[in-house]
Amino acid sequence: MADFLQYSFIQNAILIGVALALSAALLSPFLVLNQQAMIADGLAHVSFAGVILGVLLSNEALFIAIPFVMLASLLIKYLSTTKTINGDAAIGLVSAVSFAIGLILVKKGQGFSISVESMLVGNIFTATQTDLILSMVVTVLIAAFIIMFYRKLFLMTYDLNYAKFSKIRVQLLGYLLAALTAFFIVIGVRTIGTLLISALVVFPSIISSQWTKSFKNTLVLGVVSSLIIVLLGIFIAHPLEIPVGSTIVVLYAIVLLMSIVIKPLWRK
Repeated sequence: MADFLQYSFIQNAILIGVALALSAALLSPFLVLNQQAMIADGLAHVSFAGVILGVLLSNEALFIAIPFVMLASLLIKYLSTTKTINGDAAIGLVSAVSFAIGLILVKKGQGFSISVESMLVGNIFTATQTDLILSMVVTVLIAAFIIMFYRKLFLMTYDLNYAKFSKIRVQLLGYLLAALTAFFIVIGVRTIGTLLISALVVFPSIISSQWTKSFKNTLVLGVVSSLIIVLLGIFIAHPLEIPVGSTIVVLYAIVLLMSIVIKPLWRK
């Protein structure tokens, strides 16, 4: 184990994995329990176009991709508030168009040197120092946001009408949550992959809600399970030479299946 941990790319992978696990688990209940989980999947597709655009325009693709995806998240949020377009339709429209633009840029872009496969599945072991720093930054921002507005976000999650009645600035908090989700997704796409990053947001709350009905306990248990599973995924994937993102998602699925099977037996 000591030999395994001495390599800098392993250390970076662990730090980024911990940061992403925390970020995803903190976001999870506010998105999943509010039926907004699909926004993570939609923004992952938008990130595909954002990262490609960043690669073509800059040496640091994330500095282009992050504002691009944040703007897309705000557009999705705005479209979902209109009377003619619901939330799922807004996500589908923006993500499909963005993904299509990304594919066109790959085909026609000059000097594009990153394989599409690597963007779809990600590779946390090739993460840069910029990825590490930004993953830490997004974790701090998400944690600070949730600590500051926990009660208001809780009310928005469980009773939006009451939150509006209580004069909570629902729209502003919704836009901020969408922007932070976009920030997290962009970082995750580079390391976990376009196809898999949304699973990190969806699984924690679904797994923890199998064992508790308390919102706070769902949040805490989601954080703990997310950290354990992401770290296990890194330690399992490297020696087996398989994608980390895929390993993490499979582990999440196994834990969820075990929870569903064991839960009725536990109650008996």
